[in-house]
Amino acid sequence: MNPVTYDILTQRVKQLGNLPAMPTILTTLCEALSARVNKIDVGQIARTISYDKSLTAQCLRQANSALYRQRGDVATVREAVLSLGLWRIRDIAFSCNLPLLFANLSSCVGKEVFWRHGLATAVVSQNLAETFCAANHEQAYLAGLLHDIGILVNAILFPEDFRDVMEEAATERTSIEAVELRDMGFTHAESGRILAELWRLPVEIANVIEYHMHPVEQAPPNDVTYIVSVADQICRRCGMDYGHEIEGEKPFAYLECWQELSRKFPAAESYSEADATALLEHFVAEARALADEVISPALVR
Repeated sequence: MNPVTYDILTQRVKQLGNLPAMPTILTTLCEALSARVNKIDVGQIARTISYDKSLTAQCLRQANSALYRQRGDVATVREAVLSLGLWRIRDIAFSCNLPLLFANLSSCVGKEVFWRHGLATAVVSQNLAETFCAANHEQAYLAGLLHDIGILVNAILFPEDFRDVMEEAATERTSIEAVELRDMGFTHAESGRILAELWRLPVEIANVIEYHMHPVEQAPPNDVTYIVSVADQICRRCGMDYGHEIEGEKPFAYLECWQELSRKFPAAESYSEADATALLEHFVAEARALADEVISPALVR
């Protein structure tokens, strides 16, 4: 990001001050993950989670799912934390809390549409990361969930300007980013990074938010940024987007996305066309299912 743009935008965000603070549970989990293993207080984390009934239910449901359960039922939050691990608990906490955090704020962006896209991208990102860069996959889900958080920042802090951006992008059938840059002088990728820094999110997450639309510009290059970029495209082209087409885009094909992955991850070349398509279709179906389960109920409570 241009340093001058960064400084100006940071000051504007701080002066307006209408953005919500990060909930305590999210701060607690982020701090725990940055601490040494022997300093993590699992009991305190479990007690903090227990104050949130919705989060407690989601953690117990996930821990008792076929994917995580090893023997017996998980009956307590502490057992769920130990079963799922702090990375997964953090991801569930963000998924449950952030939609509610922004639920009462006026915005020109449909919140259910926004969070469905974010959750879908998170699920596809996590699956792709576990497939192609398992050693560095812990940040993929949260990075996917938050990659477009700057859209909410712009919609909340600059509502009239951003309403025009959304209308013009739909009318002109062009990207939101292109209209933001033309009309506002910055994009949601830049304002999203600033929010990530204000919330003291991991720098890896902030980098993905800033570069997810242009991963090749990140230096040094990062696998998770590339994966989130591809996951974003897949979800947007599969109907989990912001409701307008872009002129000149080719008809969506899973194989084109797989070919893009193959350029970055040689392991993708070992898949047949049928297997690659089936895998991506499975990832998208899983993303839709989670979005249907988590987002709609959260936004009508």
